[in-house]
Amino acid sequence: MIKRIKTTTLLLSISFIGFGQELPKEKTEKHIQINGTNIFMVPPISFESSSNFKGFQNPTDKTSMIMTMEIPGPYSEVTKGFNSEILKAKGMELKIKKEIKVAEFNGLFLEIDQPANGMIFSKQILIYGNEKSSTLINGVYLKDSLQLGKKIKQSVLTTFIDLEIESNPRESLNYTLNENLGSLKFKSVIGNGMLFNRDLKTPTESIDKATLLTDKSFARIAIENKKIFCISRLKKYPYDYSVIPSKGINEIEIDGLKGFELFAKNNDKENEEMYQVILFNQNGSYYLFVGTYKVGSGQAISDIKNIIQTFERKK
Repeated sequence: MIKRIKTTTLLLSISFIGFGQELPKEKTEKHIQINGTNIFMVPPISFESSSNFKGFQNPTDKTSMIMTMEIPGPYSEVTKGFNSEILKAKGMELKIKKEIKVAEFNGLFLEIDQPANGMIFSKQILIYGNEKSSTLINGVYLKDSLQLGKKIKQSVLTTFIDLEIESNPRESLNYTLNENLGSLKFKSVIGNGMLFNRDLKTPTESIDKATLLTDKSFARIAIENKKIFCISRLKKYPYDYSVIPSKGINEIEIDGLKGFELFAKNNDKENEEMYQVILFNQNGSYYLFVGTYKVGSGQAISDIKNIIQTFERKK
């Protein structure tokens, strides 16, 4: 799971220069709260609160956004991934890295360039946290959009954390799960998803290694062959997974959404299997459920399936 967290952090996302910027000590009338968080920002003009993720987006420009993500890992560990050599190995270029105080938390402000889909994106990143968890604020835009980049940077640097507000990260999710079935426990929200395991440790140290991660895509794409898409989704994980043919790839329907379930083996870790479910929306988005567990752990499979079966979209 730590490997997954580090990989996710790098994908979401340092010449050192003078900085001198301080975040605001109080919020203004222009500050807008990011749903489900205690984070307030002044978004750029034409940016709106997103219904697809926690943050802001320009409804007429899908290449620009400001997205926040909670990471269930200590700040000291998560920030190790923002090393120029590590980023370079991932095809990213670190332009700026500077320490910054975010409320009572230690933080970093970063500027990174990253190629993707034949384009080059620039990112203005603010990351902060403690030894319990970390939060990443990621402003993204096309590198050539210089004026937009300035506006997104200015916006990220208006971040205000209201420590008097108790954030409810589940509030921004558009679906629910019955968290009381079985003995899996809710640990945290990560982006558009939730993380469950038995002991609330990352990575889990439970005997059966049972873990459930849920997610909702924020992009809407046309998927012609949904079955093949579910199989190819296995290639997106940090480890090498392949379908277990004897268990099949089966159609499934939950809360009126159709999709596919499958079992896969971890070719990098002999003693781990995965249960994956993907449910498709008519608008091109989808919901993803990934349960991993020690081979032969029947109770883990049962607990994971039971929770997924309670999936329900908020009305």
